[in-house]
Order: sequence, then structure tokens, then C-alpha cells
Amino acid sequence: MKLASMRLTPSRKTRLLLLFVLLQACGSAPNIPEQSAPDFDPQGASIKELLRAADNTTGIESAELRVLALEALIQEGNLDQAARQRALLNNLTNYPLHLQLRASLLDARLALNADRIADALAILSSTNTAGLESRPELLQEYLLLLGLAYQENEQFEEALSIYLRLGNANENNPSVHNKIWDAINSFSSAQLNNFANTADSYQSRGWVELARVVTSEAYNIRSQLDAITQWRRIWSQHSAAQQLPMLLEKLEQTWEQRPKHIALILPLQDSAGRAIQEGFLSAYYAALDVSRDVPKISVFDSSNQTTIYPIYDAAVASGADLIIGPLYKQLVNQLQQLDALPVPTLALNYADENDSSSTNLTQFGLAPEDEIEQAVDLAWQAGHRNAAIITPQSSDYQRLQQAFADSWASRGGNLVSQSTFSGDNDYADVIRRLMAIDSSELRRDRIVQLLPRSSVEFTPRRRGDIDFIFLIANPREGRQIKPTLAFYFAGDVPVYALPSIYDGLDNQSANQDLNGIVFTDAPWILASYDPLKSNAASSLRPASGPVQRFRAMGIDSFRLYSRLQQFDEQDIASLRGATGILSIDDNGRIHRRLEVARFVDGKATLQESPEAASD
Repeated sequence: MKLASMRLTPSRKTRLLLLFVLLQACGSAPNIPEQSAPDFDPQGASIKELLRAADNTTGIESAELRVLALEALIQEGNLDQAARQRALLNNLTNYPLHLQLRASLLDARLALNADRIADALAILSSTNTAGLESRPELLQEYLLLLGLAYQENEQFEEALSIYLRLGNANENNPSVHNKIWDAINSFSSAQLNNFANTADSYQSRGWVELARVVTSEAYNIRSQLDAITQWRRIWSQHSAAQQLPMLLEKLEQTWEQRPKHIALILPLQDSAGRAIQEGFLSAYYAALDVSRDVPKISVFDSSNQTTIYPIYDAAVASGADLIIGPLYKQLVNQLQQLDALPVPTLALNYADENDSSSTNLTQFGLAPEDEIEQAVDLAWQAGHRNAAIITPQSSDYQRLQQAFADSWASRGGNLVSQSTFSGDNDYADVIRRLMAIDSSELRRDRIVQLLPRSSVEFTPRRRGDIDFIFLIANPREGRQIKPTLAFYFAGDVPVYALPSIYDGLDNQSANQDLNGIVFTDAPWILASYDPLKSNAASSLRPASGPVQRFRAMGIDSFRLYSRLQQFDEQDIASLRGATGILSIDDNGRIHRRLEVARFVDGKATLQESPEAASD
């Protein structure tokens, strides 16, 4: 989402094309040219007629007509023709100020549509805003464009300030309320707290509190609805109390349309299946404490199943209006082969084929590809460009090694060294190969052959072109690899790892050997903000990291049951879950962004990732 020369997303085009609709609610129509001929009505003319008239006239009248045509072209989405016609408008310096202002706003709109956000901000920043004060309809358009430009540039606090200014003049305007909510809903926790500390008006403080209550109850829609009702009582004079943003208005409908019967398909004879069920039921009983309006749950054991169809058909026949599962990848592959599923289905793994034409299928799992992508992001944003990688020696890990190599290369990075290990072999050989220590020793041997042994002093040298090491290992392996790196003069090379490096246990003494390693993991493992975590810890047996991650997946699979419609209708872009910040792509695949931690003095210590600052 960072500003770059990227293709314009559909959501950005939609925002710009809806701009005129918003303006209709905010203010009056643009000024009608005063010099038009008596028998020609520009307001009722078609675009072709406006352009023909502009071509047949000169001076201010021609410019007025062409600007009016340009505004209509942008309104209907004909951006290419609008850009061509804008090129015919030049030398407006001596024309009336309102005409210059309208031309500047046209330029800003065209820049936004072309994803030239910096250009749009530059145009709007240089606009003579003093001339807008006497023309409220142009001032409102200017504020909308400026707020949108800030938002697309991820300057959410600046966007919110602009939208609040616009809202002061249009207190009960639903379109403006939607803009305000869109901006404040993009804040990170730190940004929201910062804005709350500077909010100096009833309206701005009310918006902050509304965002806080909605966010704090994000795990349960029923709780959100109750919190919004309470907020409206307290902030009864607030403009949003009279007219909530559209997404909050739709919450009641989303809740009423939630699934009422869930079929859970899991391999209950496997530890992963049992852990997912434990997490799912923990979230279920937590929801039951909030409201009796919980779905009926039917559980189907898919252990040792090689085909999904009989058990899936049984789940459908049970009357379920949502199916969660299966877990095995081969069974998800079979589901994806169907053109359409009879009921919405949340599979708990990802099919091998990324592109899915199967309707009603959403896929959610603990894919290491998401973890690799985030590690790549962290390393790249830290300024590293030359990578080395250490992985176990097996076909599964070769796939992950290739996934890292492809992702790193797509950023423009270089993979300069790689090494693999097998079991509890000698990690010294692994590190010597990785750091080219063996080449240094070979050079020593050649020198010794030429010179008397007593005259040769030798210190091994490692290669110097490695900026960081990407490590895939479990805690036991990592505790041997990291000290071996230090022994071979590479203790200062940054190491990034997958969640597998951490067993989720407080083992400070053993984890001293992992100090300095940066890794990502589920919030359920690293953080304590989930209200369910303390209850689950007291009611469930202690478990290691892998089991805890599957429990978190079970928790999220329950919490997603009422949110899938919101994702499908793009009412929400992300959801804070136990496995990470959840989002969905165009293929119906849910992705996770995890917490970032570093081993410090044997403890997994949370770090603020670069992405977290722009949540």
C-alpha cells in the first residue's frame, strides 16, 4: 500500500468516481458560464455538445465550457478523454480565479486517478485556498480531494483532520461520516492514542471514542453492537449518533444474517485437529458468555479420510449453513475442484492451485509463505540486500527455500549463499560452507605448501557479502546454529527466522543461545491483548508452540464465522486475530500478518515492526 508507481486499484477508482456523488450532498453544482449564448443551455447539454461549443468559441467562454465538459467526463469515468481535453486548457493565468481553481481541482482528480499521489498533493498544496472561501462548493470539493490524497498516501491523521473540517460544515452528511470512519479506522493503536491526546472538540473526541469501543469489541459483533448503543447514549449530541457510518449501520444486518449452524470437519485423531477444536470451543464458550445467540455446532471426524465428498455431504445434510474444514490439504484440493459449493465453506488449509473458480470457498491456514513474506519485508526495510539461507535438508524445506528465494528476488535482493543441514549433524560444516570458511582454509593449505609451516600465521576469514541470514529451524537446532555462527566470526550477522524457532515456552536459560534472532509469530503466542488468552490458559492443558498455534487457528476460525460476509462485501479490510492480522485476497485466501519479536536475554521480546506503524 505504500506510495509507488503502482497500478490504480479498483477501490481508488471507485472513490474518485463517487466523488461527484459526494459533492452533490455537500454543496451546489458548479457555476454556469455567464457568457453562454441565449439558445444554449450548458447545464443540460451533453458532453459532445459542450466540447463542440468550446471548440466554436474562444476565451473565457470556451474555457468555461471545456471545464464543464471535463468535470462531466471525470464523473462518468472517461479519464483518457478527460486527460486529452485538459491538455487543450492552457494559459489560464489571466482568467477568473474560480476558473483557475476548477482547473486545479481537475488536475488533482486526474493525478489521483493515475495514482500520481505525490503530484495530486503538490497540486492541492499550491492551490490558492483563500479564493475557495467565497465558493463553498469548490472548497468542499477541495477538502474531499485533499483528504483522499492524504488517505491514499497513508497519511491517515492528516486525512482525518481534513474530513473533520469537512464534517463541521456537513454534520449529518452520511458520505462525510463514511470518509471520517474510513480514515480513523486505518489508524494504528499508537496513532489513535496520539490523536485522542490532541482532539480538542466534541466532534473529534466523539469519533475517537467510537473507534475505541468498536475496536475493543472486535472479537464479537454482538458486543460491538451493544458498545455502539452505549456510545450513542453517552454521545447523544454527536453527529454520528444521529447518522452512523454505513459500515456500522450494516453491522446489525450482518449479525442477523450470520450462520446459525456450523459443521466442523476436523481430524480429531491428530494433535493438530484436537488443538483446533480446543481453540474453536474456547472461542465458542467465550461468545456464549456474551450472548445466547451462538450457532449450533456439529462436529465431523475426518481422520484417515482420503476423499472429502461423503463427510462433506453429511455436513450439508445436517443443515449447516457454514462448514469449517477440512484440514488436510488433499481434501481442500478436492473441494476446490468443484465449480460451486452448496454452502459457504471455510477450509482450514490452502489448495495447491492458487487460482480458484469454486464459489463459496474461503481458505485459511497457517501457511509458512505468509511468514516468509513478512520476514522478507523486515529484512528489506532494515536495509539488507544480500541474503544467505539455512534450512533443513528435505523436499518440504526446499519448497520453502525456493519461496524465500523467489520473494527476495522479486524485491531486487540477492541470494548469495545457502546451506542445508540434516538431523543432528555437525553444524560446523553447515556454517563453514555458508560463510565460505572452507575456502579460506583451502587458501591456508596452499600457502603452507609453499612456505615453511613455522612462518605461517593463519586466522580463518568469512565471506563479507552477507547482510543477513534467513534461518528455518526448530529451537533445538537454532540453539546450536546461532553459537556456531559466532564461532565462525559471523555472530554479528543479523538472523531472521520463522515461528518454528520458538517453542512458546518461557525457557530463558536455554534460549540464551538464540539471542539476537528476529522472528515472527502469532499474537496468541507473543502478546497478551486477547481477552480469551488468560481464560484458555487456565482451562486447557499446557502446550508447546505448535499446539498453541493450532489452538489460535481454531479461535480465529470461530471468530471468522460471522465476519466472512464482511470480508466478501469489502466492509472490512482486516481483522485482528489470534493468529495475526487477517486479510483476504481476490482468490478467497486469508493471509496473516504476525507479531515481530527478538530474543533478548533468552526471552522472546515484542518489537514494533515497520508495518505496525501504519496499521
